[in-house]
Amino acid sequence: MALTQLNARVPEELAQAVRDSAQRAGMSVQDYVADVLAADQAAADGPEELRRARASMHAAVAYERWLSTGRSEAGAMSMDEVFG
Repeated sequence: MALTQLNARVPEELAQAVRDSAQRAGMSVQDYVADVLAADQAAADGPEELRRARASMHAAVAYERWLSTGRSEAGAMSMDEVFG
């Protein structure tokens, strides 16, 4: 399998959490990130239950990012309204 390099800038807290998770799993950061990305892609292409779970996790992360920037929730839809 051919390998390619991806570069991403992430908050230091996330980078440290990824390093810690990789270490607990006994993996290199490279292998850990590759496995996480592969699992996410498998869920994206998987059965509806996995696609829904994946969408929910991505939405939760986006929601936390939205709040962390000081943006208001006033007038926004709830997660239940979005995902029924």
